[in-house]
Formats: sequence, C-alpha cells, structure tokens
Amino acid sequence: MKSRGQESFVSLPGFAARLYNNLTQTRAIERQHQEIARDLVSRIEHGRLLDIGTGPGKLLFEVHQLNSSIELFGLDISEAMVQLARKNLTGINVNIQCGDVRHTNYVDDFFDIVTCTGSFYLWDNPEKCLEEVFRIMKKDRSAYLYETYQDFNDSQVREALKTNLAGESLVRRLVTPIFLMRQLRMTYRTSEIVDIIKRTSFAGSYTIGQISLGGFPAWLRIQLTKCA
Repeated sequence: MKSRGQESFVSLPGFAARLYNNLTQTRAIERQHQEIARDLVSRIEHGRLLDIGTGPGKLLFEVHQLNSSIELFGLDISEAMVQLARKNLTGINVNIQCGDVRHTNYVDDFFDIVTCTGSFYLWDNPEKCLEEVFRIMKKDRSAYLYETYQDFNDSQVREALKTNLAGESLVRRLVTPIFLMRQLRMTYRTSEIVDIIKRTSFAGSYTIGQISLGGFPAWLRIQLTKCA
C-alpha cells in the first residue's frame, strides 16, 4: 500500500529539515504554536507530555515557556528532525526519540497527555497509530490532535492566508501558499476522521471541534480520551 507520506520523512535529509524549520518561522505559525501550548498547559499542571511528529521541537519549547514542570517528550520518524529539535531545545530537559508512532518503545499507561499537530493526515495505518496512543496514555487522560481538514471554507482560508503572510519575506509569501494548499488537499475530511476514530479504542470517547489557530480557520481539535 502506498504511504500517505510518513515513509518519505524517514530519510529526510538535514538540509530539508533546516529548510522546513526556516519556512515555518512566520508570525502566524509562531502564534499557532503558542495557542496550542496554552491550550495544552490549561489541561495539565504536571506530568508527562508527548508531542508526536515534534519536528523542530517548537511546540515543546512553547510548552516549556509556560510550564517548566511538565516533563517533555518528543517523537519523530525523521532523524534529521530529531537532531534539529535537540539543537533547538538546548538547555531544556526534554527526551526526544526517533521512532514510529505505530510501534513506540514507551511502556503502557505512561503519558498524562499526548498531542500531535498537523501530521495525523500523514500517518500510515492511522488506526494502528491511535491504538498505540491509547496504549501509552494513562487511563482517564486525553490526547489532543490539532489537524487541518479538507472540507474547510475556501474563501475564508484564502483570505486568512493573505492576511497572515502580509509583511513576511517574498520567498515565504510565494512558497507558503503552495505547500499549505497542497497539505490541505491531502488532509482528511471531517467525516473520514470520525470513521477512523470509530475503528479504534477511542470510538466511544472523542470530540471534534473546528478552531482557528494563528488566525487560520482550517483546524480541528480532536480530543481522544482513554476511558477506564
């Protein structure tokens, strides 16, 4: 079966990881990470937090800025991204591993909160991935996935994109819309996400809501609770 994109990151070269890190240093994306971090920190005062697909580690940095007592963990399938995240998080006590969300080496009932931003749509066999999230999360705790979705309002998204990129460099104004619209075309429709969740252990304990992050109205917040 063709990979949705997950496998392409396994051999991601270092220059590509650095390019991604550079292109995502926009004010809108910084606000996005800050807003997600505030949302997560409002739900946990202490304990272990895992960021799946942590990339350059920007979300972990923002969480640490808000609450340094939370134990931070990051997982990414790209060794290049892991090395970049470790460099970006120098001086912060964080455990970052290179690994596949389909089969991690974390023990059962280990995390107090699990999160993922904008990479769920790339997971191969998402049902298996969610079962692994269920396994490693403590009972009565929740995972929060922040995910773009395909059935967005096109006019609202294009207007927000134009506003968010105003004042950015010419390269970012030209390149960002290309990558972003390509991503949105690859994401799931909301109904498809529901169908995936219903085939997992989270079937009876999830909520999905439309939200705006960084002034961009094409996000869902998916809460998945591990019921006892």
